[in-house]
Amino acid sequence: MTRVTTRRPSGFACIFALLLLALLPFTGCAALKEDMLHAESSFDAAQYDESLVWLEDLEPKASDMDVEMRARFYYMRGMTAYRLGKRADALHYLALAREVAGPQNDGLRPEWATAMTRTITELAPDGAGGEESRIGSATSGGEQRNGSGERRSGSGNGDGDGDRAASPR
Repeated sequence: MTRVTTRRPSGFACIFALLLLALLPFTGCAALKEDMLHAESSFDAAQYDESLVWLEDLEPKASDMDVEMRARFYYMRGMTAYRLGKRADALHYLALAREVAGPQNDGLRPEWATAMTRTITELAPDGAGGEESRIGSATSGGEQRNGSGERRSGSGNGDGDGDRAASPR
């Protein structure tokens, strides 16, 4: 009869395994920072299509970002959308960036803060960059924009509340 012996892991192997398990959460953080660096590098190089790919990949992870990184993410997402002609997306993400960055513009370069304010003012309804755009709404209740950017009543009944829309009477 042969005797089967099982070998117990050495103390070193147990410590090594525990160390690997302890470091596992930090690999996600490192990958997040690395992906953000790629997005920022593409953004700085005015490669907006490439930047958008990185930013879209990062979007589900935005809640895992610290405040400063999240402000940078939303700023780049908004300005990338703006530069690619996606005005509604630009206003949405820039409003988020402004809210996350707060009054001190945490995480934003000074020139980014200036560009963000200027762009929100340009994109906001009636050029207002005030409270209405701060909460990210594109129009007030029931109003819509027509193809030329003019505001009209959501009912389209031409009752004088908004710009008259061509409607059959």
